[in-house]
Amino acid sequence: MEKKFKFKDNPKVAKSIYGAIIAILCITAIVIGIVAANNRRKDDGKTDNPPISDGGDENGGGNNNGGGPVTYLAPTSGTVIKKHSNDIPVYSETLEEWRIHTGIDISTAEDAPVFAVAAGEVTKVYFHPLLGKTVEITHSDGLKSVYSNLSSEGLPAVGKSVLSGEKIGKVGDSAICEIADEAHLHFEIIKDEKSVDPLGIISEESKKTSLGIDDGVSA
Repeated sequence: MEKKFKFKDNPKVAKSIYGAIIAILCITAIVIGIVAANNRRKDDGKTDNPPISDGGDENGGGNNNGGGPVTYLAPTSGTVIKKHSNDIPVYSETLEEWRIHTGIDISTAEDAPVFAVAAGEVTKVYFHPLLGKTVEITHSDGLKSVYSNLSSEGLPAVGKSVLSGEKIGKVGDSAICEIADEAHLHFEIIKDEKSVDPLGIISEESKKTSLGIDDGVSA
């Protein structure tokens, strides 16, 4: 009669088999980790590049990084779901009241990259009690661009010089006063300490390419 193999009767063989199984499992886990990391890098490569360009210098647009007039790009790609209004109140779904809206809200995916609209210096990084994580950049022509409702990850340091189209953060959900809205970037332009409509500052090409807005103005 054929004798059945038992692990307890062959401890050395059993140890070798267990060791082989553990090694195979470890190698499989490492391969899965490498594949996942490569996929993440590929996804980041698709989104971490500025989605807009005005055909200027190698850094992403116009004369933003040198002398001459400043060309302003869109801060991210998406759809404007709430426009600027210093005079006519806009209804807030979160606060359930009518309020002025000092910027524009650009609907996009949470964690979508946010880019500097022109070269400049980061002059503020702070938490706004209503608009959440916020970055302010001051530009060579005196305008300030303000990016709110950001994620707390990847924010630049105050004093950092940034290039046009350089990534400065990601869209988050930190704006308490707009938490009921879909994922979006709240974006403002400040001129002489007053908010102005960013859509009047962003270049026509960038509005069309990144925001889907065509004002019918010829280049």
